[in-house]
Amino acid sequence: MIHYLAFILGFILDFFIRDLHELPHLVRFMGSSISVLEKLFRKKFKSKSGLLFAGFLIVLFNILLWGSLAYFIDIVIYRINFYLGFIIECFLFFQIFAKATLRYESMKVYHEIKSGDIDESRKSLSMIVGRDTTCLDFEQITKAVIETVAENMSDGIVAPWFYATLGAVVAVCFDMTLSWLILVLPIVYKTINTMDSMIGYKDEKYFYIGKIAAKLDDLVNFLPARFSAFILLLVIFFVSFFKNNLVIFKNSVQSFFKYRYIHSSPNAGQTESVIAGFFNTKLLGDAYYFGKLVKKRSIGDGNDHISAKDIVILNNITYLSYMVLLIINLIIGGITCFIL
Repeated sequence: MIHYLAFILGFILDFFIRDLHELPHLVRFMGSSISVLEKLFRKKFKSKSGLLFAGFLIVLFNILLWGSLAYFIDIVIYRINFYLGFIIECFLFFQIFAKATLRYESMKVYHEIKSGDIDESRKSLSMIVGRDTTCLDFEQITKAVIETVAENMSDGIVAPWFYATLGAVVAVCFDMTLSWLILVLPIVYKTINTMDSMIGYKDEKYFYIGKIAAKLDDLVNFLPARFSAFILLLVIFFVSFFKNNLVIFKNSVQSFFKYRYIHSSPNAGQTESVIAGFFNTKLLGDAYYFGKLVKKRSIGDGNDHISAKDIVILNNITYLSYMVLLIINLIIGGITCFIL
């Protein structure tokens, strides 16, 4: 299964190397197509129902476009030149995942906090969150980083991994000619997730045109978000066990079951509730978006203060989670080789 090998290599590359801004990036191309279509359809459709239909067209066109492109790479380019197809597929998998980039950007904020430069801390934070950052203090900045890393563990790591692995399992169980699903499924997921991040807002401007993208993103993240929470709890259990402090694991489990549905998103609260319990603190709460106050309930029962070192700790937890996913992939690969 050459496509599965490309998936594993791309996944491992993302463990060590962050996205390079100098190189063309798949998500930026997706963003451009979404932006172009949004501008085009806003000129054609003005009513609420019209904008809703425009949102449907944006979703449909982008899924077909990027899904077809992934299929073209897996089927056509491999036939033209096997090595070229393999390199392109590895590169795309590398870009689909976001662990190294997420660590780099979050650690950038960490270093600004440690240097005591609150303006640069806010500026660096604004690159990875959607909320207004201009009035945040150091602890609020730190919590925002932790919330973002926790949420994006699912969106940027586990969900693409989940769909690539699902494609591999389908191919092995049903028909090896379906191995193109290993690339197509995570790229379609990434397309949906990018649409949600660009137009899936609930404000007046995007409520109708982005509604379908937002709902579809909730749907495709339903299983990966819960699997992400399970992986986090598994890692936290072993960390707690080796620290001889199972209270950490107990707090994480209790917070998960109590707060996983507090978030306005049915999925984001899954991982954030676990992390709130892990740090024995409160996350979320009210925040400003585009100059407007958005009221949010807090996640977590603890009152421990968050410090910059907790950003490092959380990144290490996500790296351990990354290793668990890789071990699962190697087990699946081993079973597949045995069967075939």
